[in-house]
Amino acid sequence: MEQTAGGSRQAMDAGGISVVRSLPIDPGIVSGMLLGLRRDTPGSATGWSLGRRGSAEVDVDFFRTGAPNPTWTTTARLWDPQALAVVRAVVDLAAIEPDACELAIRPNLPLSPWWSARMPALLDLARAALDELAEELLWHATREDQPSHELP
Repeated sequence: MEQTAGGSRQAMDAGGISVVRSLPIDPGIVSGMLLGLRRDTPGSATGWSLGRRGSAEVDVDFFRTGAPNPTWTTTARLWDPQALAVVRAVVDLAAIEPDACELAIRPNLPLSPWWSARMPALLDLARAALDELAEELLWHATREDQPSHELP
């Protein structure tokens, strides 16, 4: 199943679960943008309270992988509204075009039985977390002190 909502897409299949959002960010500035995020974040993770959806924490120490396109990866945690059930996840920022990147979050599988029974809530939480991270990244990408073209 694949759904599109507000520039993001959710996919569920036998191989996994993911929420993906396209970002108008030049891959040439990603390293500097992620450095700015890390520099401006107190501690090693940034997080958001997402109201009735729950909360999310994303580690700001992205590392670069590279095949076939440059990709920067980190880890995240998604919490239910009562902060009792957690899903560990992987966040990828991949260069997909000369002037665009794709941001994705995918929970580590297998899911706990609690989250498996609440898949729509998990997808809603993952989408909200991805939207918050996307806004942070877009802000860092447009800062005036951001280098315009840094080698990936």
